[in-house]
Amino acid sequence: MSAPFNLTCLRFILVFVWMSCTKKSDLEKIPDSSLLVLSTVADAQALLDNTDVMRETPVLCELSADDLYLPDSGYLAATPIELNAYLWEQDIFQGEKHNGDWFNPYQQVYYANSVLGAIPRLSASKEQLNNIMGAALFIRAYAFHNVATEFASLYSEATATDIPGIPLRLTSDPLVLSQRASVKETYDRILQDAKDAAALLPPQPDPKRKNRPSAAAAYALVARVYLSMRDYSSAKLYADSCLDLYSALLDFNNVDPYAVNPFSANNEEVLYQSNLLSTSSVFYPGGCNIDSGLYQSFSDQDLRKQLFFSVENNTGKPVPGSSYSGDITKFSGLAVDEMLLIRAECNARSGSITEALADLNVLLKTRWERNNYIPLTAGSQNEALQLILQERRKELVFRGLRWTDIRRLNMEDASITLKRIFKGKMYVLSPGDVRYVLPIPPDVIAINTGISQNPR
Repeated sequence: MSAPFNLTCLRFILVFVWMSCTKKSDLEKIPDSSLLVLSTVADAQALLDNTDVMRETPVLCELSADDLYLPDSGYLAATPIELNAYLWEQDIFQGEKHNGDWFNPYQQVYYANSVLGAIPRLSASKEQLNNIMGAALFIRAYAFHNVATEFASLYSEATATDIPGIPLRLTSDPLVLSQRASVKETYDRILQDAKDAAALLPPQPDPKRKNRPSAAAAYALVARVYLSMRDYSSAKLYADSCLDLYSALLDFNNVDPYAVNPFSANNEEVLYQSNLLSTSSVFYPGGCNIDSGLYQSFSDQDLRKQLFFSVENNTGKPVPGSSYSGDITKFSGLAVDEMLLIRAECNARSGSITEALADLNVLLKTRWERNNYIPLTAGSQNEALQLILQERRKELVFRGLRWTDIRRLNMEDASITLKRIFKGKMYVLSPGDVRYVLPIPPDVIAINTGISQNPR
């Protein structure tokens, strides 16, 4: 539930100007800037605790990936934009405005920048100010990365300085117009903000407020970003740093699969809580089905099969089940299981097979029926890596990560080709296709001359 706002925060929201969608002619209409002043640490904290805004992360990347399919008879759960993204159409948005995949992260950036701008005016202890500044930097980094995973190319050292990334809003001032930074500048900023946040935040997550970031969560974000960049030594380093601070795992044997919400949003494995856009109904009952190959890859003794999925009574087909969000939405945040899988993959890639399988087995032992799990072994580096990648896909299903994984693995010559059949028509997305980068919403480009469109 969102924290209550005092009058200052209410005024702050009422005069919120959508910074990446502000027409130049509207700039003269901005209310008195005195209404935008955050006057206390409580104001700033309340703004950052607004989970209705801060928990939301993009969903089109998950719809574009290969863990689900929309049946011909059930596609009405998807909005036109979601269906277009699912089918990798040339024109996803078709004139619709204020898309949440772009709007929500930049709203988070605006709130974070407003807090950062207010820091010099706030009277509080050094610890309080550090916590507020660290949280704002983390939120900005998290939002920038979520935008970049959909609307920019993945980082490649050979091209990062030459191709456009995303707009990097570093101020809440709407008079500063947006323009796209390079991919290198984008990732440099994400990493710098997250690392700076880690130095300011408390070491471990607040067990009752997983919507508040910690140093462990910041390190986890850095590890996730470096993995997407295929900088495996750095990803391992920061996964290590995260796990050194916090490494609690859930034992799924102790989770009630028949509960309405088996997982609490504040369960011990969560480092930072967020969810795929709650406005999307695709992952709600009847919205989509699970890729059959993915579902069949789970053993009947694997407790994730019953927790992560359910089976429709009328069709017998698997559909999305529970997640760490603690409600009907799908968890997209940071958790210990992801860090173990990152460290395992990085160790496997460096040839440290024993260490890689040790992390994998520590995780999987908590996922299988007690006394039924047989530790995995591998006869080669490649076999170990493939085991880890398979378990990564299974463990992190519907967390908004698969789209990035497909893209980075194809940069490692995985040759993953996506195919769909919808209403009798075949749709194909080959490795390297420009449609792996989503188009920027046209309404954003129409009023921002510094933002160029992605090729499609």
